[in-house]
Amino acid sequence: MTKIKNKASYFIGLDIGTSALKGVLTDSRGTVLAEVGAENHLLHPQEGWVEMDPEEHYRNVCQILRKLADATPGEVTAVAMAAASGNVLLSGPDGSPLGNIISWMDSRAAQQPPAALVGLDAGDVAQIVGWPCVTNFPLAQLAWLSENQSELFCSAAHIGMDTDWLLYRLTGEWKMDHSTATTFHLQNQSTGTYYAPYLEKLGIAQEKLSALIPSGEIVGRLSSQAVADTGLSERTVVVSGCFDHPAAARATGVLKPGELMLSCGTSWVGFIPHSDRNAIVEAGLLCDPFLSDRDGPWAGMFSVPKIGRNIDWYVENVIALGEKVSERMRAFDSMAAKAEPGAGGLHIDLREKPKQIDADRVNVSRAVMEGAARLLNERILELAEYGFCYSRAVMVGGPSRSPVWPGIVAEITGLDVTAGDRSAGARGAAMLAAEGVGFRGLMLE
Repeated sequence: MTKIKNKASYFIGLDIGTSALKGVLTDSRGTVLAEVGAENHLLHPQEGWVEMDPEEHYRNVCQILRKLADATPGEVTAVAMAAASGNVLLSGPDGSPLGNIISWMDSRAAQQPPAALVGLDAGDVAQIVGWPCVTNFPLAQLAWLSENQSELFCSAAHIGMDTDWLLYRLTGEWKMDHSTATTFHLQNQSTGTYYAPYLEKLGIAQEKLSALIPSGEIVGRLSSQAVADTGLSERTVVVSGCFDHPAAARATGVLKPGELMLSCGTSWVGFIPHSDRNAIVEAGLLCDPFLSDRDGPWAGMFSVPKIGRNIDWYVENVIALGEKVSERMRAFDSMAAKAEPGAGGLHIDLREKPKQIDADRVNVSRAVMEGAARLLNERILELAEYGFCYSRAVMVGGPSRSPVWPGIVAEITGLDVTAGDRSAGARGAAMLAAEGVGFRGLMLE
């Protein structure tokens, strides 16, 4: 397909998150012209099950695209998406869903382990696919479907995730980038091909899977139906994206070893470019191909899980109790700024269940921020034993917008910490959209 490059080019980047979707519109200089969001509606048909309605999911994506198309001064040249992927969706011959999307958070396979995965070691899985998941994510979910809903499983013409299904709905092409395919758990990450032994375990013919391609490659032009659904032009092309954290790293300029990106949400996730894939896997990190297909680094990811929820509890129930929702974070920052380092000796372990504390809210605020920074520093020190060292860190997500928190992280970790802009995942996807049509090295402001 002909590369497209002109002065009036505009790009859309989508961030398909677990609980929310975001989209940004940029021009050819990378300036963000518009930003739109929408909420995902999660379904819980049984205890431990987490699903999404695929048609509602598609409509949400189209709604964001339409709003951004309406905000475009000219015509959108290209679209790409980053995603918190690892979901499962079975489709019929015409791409119609055969059921709901099964979320990566779904625990049915952990509750009822499939026989096909008995004896499979998480470390061995990580060596092949880059992630060590055998009780959740698609490898486990597909094994569960094969065993418990065999008729549905066998009738599927296509087996994939919500991300490649969205690409199909937009372009009519079944394709999946190598970064997103890591979360699918059926790809040999080192070779960029499907891993035959896992396909055999699950009874999946490779013809039922999407073609694997690099990030930043044109998938296809919008179909006539997608043009009607999104309000975009029939000349708009869709470009392959990546997992959400490597997209955010592209937007924040965390591109080489010695740099660290901190994505602060429900979990705090560290993203670490590194030249040696084996070192990443041996350290127990989640591995992403990142820039390895262009002689750049792989990347490792670690998490400080679920602390965001505990932070939210302290803000809502102790720190900003009685405040309007819109004012809670402002109150949190304001009180933390008044506290001395050390929070008057108050320590809060954010791994523990939150509880009421008989202490001044000023010190509780500081202690919560310091508690998050200490847990992060523990992981950094653990990884230093494997040779992972950093000179600087960039924070993205809600806490990065605090006037206090990045400084606290810098004090406790000893790193040079800067704050990245919001919507980094969507901005990184916009960069890939631009790259796919010939704008190499687009820098977002």
